[in-house]
Amino acid sequence: MALATSSLAKQRNRISSFRKLYKSLYFRLGTLLLAFTSILILVLYYQFNNSFTLQNSILDSQEAYYYSKMVEGWGSPPDTNLIKQDLKNLNTNCIIFRLEDDFTDDEGYGDIYWSSSNAPSPEVFYTSLNHDELLQNGVFIPLQVDFGTMGNMISTAVANDEFVFYFCMDYTVPSALPDFIFASILTIISMIGLFFYIQHYLYPVQLIKERVFALEDGDIESEIAIIGDNELASLSRAINKMIVDIRYLLNQKQQLLLDVSHELRTPLARMQLLIEMLPEHKNIGRLKNEVSLLEGMISNMLLSDRLSTPYQDLDISSIRLPRLISKVMAMFPNQKEIITIVGDIPKIELKVDELKITLAIRNLIDNAQKYAFSEQKIQLLVTTDSDGILIHIKDFGPGISAENIKKLTTPFYRIIKEGADKRPGFGLGLTICKKIIESHNGSLSISSELGKGSTFSLMLPFN
Repeated sequence: MALATSSLAKQRNRISSFRKLYKSLYFRLGTLLLAFTSILILVLYYQFNNSFTLQNSILDSQEAYYYSKMVEGWGSPPDTNLIKQDLKNLNTNCIIFRLEDDFTDDEGYGDIYWSSSNAPSPEVFYTSLNHDELLQNGVFIPLQVDFGTMGNMISTAVANDEFVFYFCMDYTVPSALPDFIFASILTIISMIGLFFYIQHYLYPVQLIKERVFALEDGDIESEIAIIGDNELASLSRAINKMIVDIRYLLNQKQQLLLDVSHELRTPLARMQLLIEMLPEHKNIGRLKNEVSLLEGMISNMLLSDRLSTPYQDLDISSIRLPRLISKVMAMFPNQKEIITIVGDIPKIELKVDELKITLAIRNLIDNAQKYAFSEQKIQLLVTTDSDGILIHIKDFGPGISAENIKKLTTPFYRIIKEGADKRPGFGLGLTICKKIIESHNGSLSISSELGKGSTFSLMLPFN
């Protein structure tokens, strides 16, 4: 059981950590920067690629024009001396076929009319940019010119009415990929640097967040460290001042309650002394009860106020559940007559404020004893689920209506039934019980069925 509970708690912690990360401001800023970086890289890639493609298209058309004019200048038949001179100047090779000897699918190439000394063996010419595409850039090209490859070499084919000229260059076009990768890495590094700068700049936000959570947990002493002299620093100072004001108001409120309780208890103590000095009378017992009720009311109001504020520390200690239940049962001298424990109590160790939790369970049993009006014993049952430990107090009284259940934990609310004897109390027991449980991050639930009884379930989380 303990292993299953531990595994479930770890899984819940992982889910909680993931949710915290997802909601984190820094995580969202990082995601935003990552998305922005990716879009920027894609836009730059498209822009550069598109602009270079357009530029290359114009240059290709101009290059085709000069190839055409060069071949026209060689004459027909071509002057080999001029050919050698231009090829040497251009550092390229050339293979010339008569038009009828050009490549066909059935017979391949015919006889070579002329070729330069370093020209490769002719292979199939694959067109990558044809004459019609070159004309689209507005450059007039007198002869038929196509760009492509022959084998693994970049080649250009130029044709006139009698010959086909294949220019072959043993040259590999450098890839633009390294430059693109370098630019992308530089962009990513810049964005990472920007992210860390933003994280450093917004660090006071993290401090403010932690301070607010600490305030919620009851820390009213510590302050937010002031970093810099900007708007966030001003906000930190304002929150520090607000916490000081809260601390002052809470102290003033507590002092007022203590003063009022002292002023009320002083005459009560005198009344108790006077009652003890009175001679025997049939109403002395009633007077003592009334004074005790007033004393209890003052104590309960003070305890209720302390539990209402989150700025009070709990005295947390470890106690095993069977030991806790035993301490509660010991508060009822006639426990065997009014309470029965159903089933076994799990041997689970709790970390709670022992005194307050004992008081909460005692209040539930005390309420069941006061208002159940039943001869059947109150049942105490302990169960566990994925959320924590549940302590059920079940009575077999007249039950509670749904409308009254909603009001039961309201301070000073009591259900007064017509014709029933008035029970002692001020309607603070369940209020205090609920506040004690909620201060342990637990919950109190009430279920009831008219004519059959009610069940008060106190849930305490494992952690």
